[in-house]
Amino acid sequence: MYAGIQLLLPGEKAPSHRHNQSAIRFIVQGSGAYTIVEGERVYMEEGDFLITPAGLWHDHFHAGAEPMLWLDCLDIPMLYHLGAMFFEHYPDFNQPVTKPDHDSTLRYSASGLRPVHDHENHYAPQAVFKWKHTKQALENLAKLEADPFDAYAVEFINPATGKAAANIIGAMMQLLPEGHATLAHRHVHSAIYHAFDGEGYTVINGVKFAWEKGDTFVIPNWAWHDHVNTGSQGAYPFSTNTCP
Repeated sequence: MYAGIQLLLPGEKAPSHRHNQSAIRFIVQGSGAYTIVEGERVYMEEGDFLITPAGLWHDHFHAGAEPMLWLDCLDIPMLYHLGAMFFEHYPDFNQPVTKPDHDSTLRYSASGLRPVHDHENHYAPQAVFKWKHTKQALENLAKLEADPFDAYAVEFINPATGKAAANIIGAMMQLLPEGHATLAHRHVHSAIYHAFDGEGYTVINGVKFAWEKGDTFVIPNWAWHDHVNTGSQGAYPFSTNTCP
């Protein structure tokens, strides 16, 4: 996978385009910006998780007063290796808004419930997963016994099918309670981590890597790793991987 940090300054606009790479976005800092995905205006706030499925028109606007930062992850290396890259600009600078604001959020407002006849798309119909809902889900999990390897973690899924929200890209958010240490484990997929909040360290194949809010690090596939929260509050590492 490819990962990068995108900066959008107040008043900036990114032209509408589409490509055959799937993309996910995790909002790191700021508010007041929105992306338009296939005619739906999707507002972005810190901690939100967004998907931009392959082949959909999308662009960005920033109507706020402070810089916006988000983590982008795409499956570019795989498509580049296959020689199947595709990119196209929209005929106009920006696409029109054709759907009501918060359209997909209103359609999928409750876990376990989906609108009738609204799950035929090959991509996830929910464009954004709001941080307040993710945090609440983790806080609810934290009332139970922690998983020995991941502490408390939730996956972002397609609410219509139960599969990964970004189709071929997996993503999850974890909560490591104060002082918590997980057990070491490994898996066949690689993972890109971003420390959304808190501080701690991760041991990867015997090497200690300290992290704090705003840091990004990578765990290679089949590498032993464990996490430790060294801060005075809960830590929230976001991660994306190649195993949906």
